[in-house]
Amino acid sequence: MISSTKKFFIALMLFLPAVASAQPNLVTTIKPLGLIANDIAGNHANVEVLLPDSASPHDYALKPSDLKKISSADAVFWVGPELELFLEKLLSDADNAVRLTSYPGMPVRYFEEGSHGHDDHDHHDHSHDGIDGHIWLGPDQSIVIAQAVKDKLSKIDPENAKAYEDNYTAFKAELEQAKLALQTRLAAFNNKGYFLFHDAYGYFEDAFKLSPLGHLTINPDRKPGAKTLVTIRGAIKEGKAQCVFSEPQFNPAMVSTLVKGTDTKVLVLDPMATDLKVGSNQYVDFLNQLGSQYLSCFGEI
Repeated sequence: MISSTKKFFIALMLFLPAVASAQPNLVTTIKPLGLIANDIAGNHANVEVLLPDSASPHDYALKPSDLKKISSADAVFWVGPELELFLEKLLSDADNAVRLTSYPGMPVRYFEEGSHGHDDHDHHDHSHDGIDGHIWLGPDQSIVIAQAVKDKLSKIDPENAKAYEDNYTAFKAELEQAKLALQTRLAAFNNKGYFLFHDAYGYFEDAFKLSPLGHLTINPDRKPGAKTLVTIRGAIKEGKAQCVFSEPQFNPAMVSTLVKGTDTKVLVLDPMATDLKVGSNQYVDFLNQLGSQYLSCFGEI
């Protein structure tokens, strides 16, 4: 016989809502990876970005709170030592870490040895003679990043694997559509000249058949050398460049000096999506934002 007390608790449990299992917690090192991860996670997983907007992934110093986030995460997505060298020892053998440059199917490009294009050859915090770590700037590479997120989430949260697969399929279709639209618009301008602040956009430029005249610096944390500035100033005065791209964290005064007295425009490329938000923006917003700046450089109305 079941006592009246037990009957009461059984009846009570029938009317209580089921306690939801904890959602997977994902950590990405930088915000563009967070945008991709959130597109795949949807409402079934939490996504947190490790680095603040003002931080450089090339030489970031981990805080105790960062270590706690990493250790407690179900999955940590990082580009690899090509970008976040400070994480190499911590994540290389971590079970919850996914290194994206070495993920199966990732189409990487390589920096050409000796093509630095500047006169500052000090030791840098990341290599520009090997794999280009700026993979999130390429649409094809970002599809593989999304696949890596989908695969990892499906493994740690199989109950929602179908949702992750559907989100990945939608992500891929939307990104392919955005890529095609940008290719069509940018095709008319693939012979236009421009300079970059930072040698980071090779994946984007390969996808859209664009080619810069050069860049001010290879390492965004170092000032351009005097020889480089003289060379670029000469090319600008000769009318070879439609624009010079700066970046949000870079003092624009130097770029303004380079274009002074010419019709060359100064525009900003934001490789870290500083003005976008995980949760309210998608990766395709980031890609379109980059494309819009190139189109502004070339004068498309």
